[in-house]
Amino acid sequence: MRYLEPETVDEALDLLAEHGDAAKVIAGGQSLLILMRERLVDVEALIGLRAIPALCEIEVNGGARIGAMVTHSAVERDERIAARWPLLQAAEAAVSTLQVRNRGTLCGNVAHAFPTADPPAALVASDGVVHLASRAGGEREVAAEDFFVGVMQTEAAADELVTAVGLPAQPEGARTAYLKYAIRPLDFAIVSVAVRLVLGGDGAIGDARIALAGAASHTLRATEAERVLVGERPSAELLKRAGQAAARQCEPLADVDGTPDYKRRVAGVYTTRALARALE
Repeated sequence: MRYLEPETVDEALDLLAEHGDAAKVIAGGQSLLILMRERLVDVEALIGLRAIPALCEIEVNGGARIGAMVTHSAVERDERIAARWPLLQAAEAAVSTLQVRNRGTLCGNVAHAFPTADPPAALVASDGVVHLASRAGGEREVAAEDFFVGVMQTEAAADELVTAVGLPAQPEGARTAYLKYAIRPLDFAIVSVAVRLVLGGDGAIGDARIALAGAASHTLRATEAERVLVGERPSAELLKRAGQAAARQCEPLADVDGTPDYKRRVAGVYTTRALARALE
């Protein structure tokens, strides 16, 4: 196996084109190295991104752009992210152990697209986007809610590289919460819920975005629950109905963590709790 370290995004894209399916891009390596160890992927060339300065930065203007080599810890500890995008900060703080957060990257987590990972739900609920670069098409943006399509499957083409994730400015007065259900805090979620609510001047819910991990083969936006909420004044009964709507929309996978019915019930309960916490 060869380790290659380009110094620009264009060089990285050239190497991807040259090596094709035999190459894998490595950022923090917290997911890829496990797959290699278990012989689940066969790699002839690793393309490292750490020598590309543009991918190592967090840029904050009206919105935020977080480069592909920015670690979970760097996002978690950035005061600008905590102040303006607390939902992402909370999800980043929930990622596994400190050691993993110090090495793993947000964009690597997004590109890996594991359905129970923490940050994707926060990105979907925050109306985030994924930036993709290719030799043929330059750079394009894909809405986070459209990017995740299956277990470790995304909208990225084989010749595309995830270069950053982007976050728009959040609505004034947005209320957020991230809740994770796992056996141990360092584990992947069994189910997690990211919520963003905006109340109108009359006290009714003017906008709602809810995203769930572990509720389907990919990060799921709970649009049915959102429809229950918008235009209504918050109440315990309303939040319970929204949780029930989220549960009905779920299509969980059966695995060692539980049956689909069990996970569907958890998703409903945790959606109701996350909504209540956001409104506190």
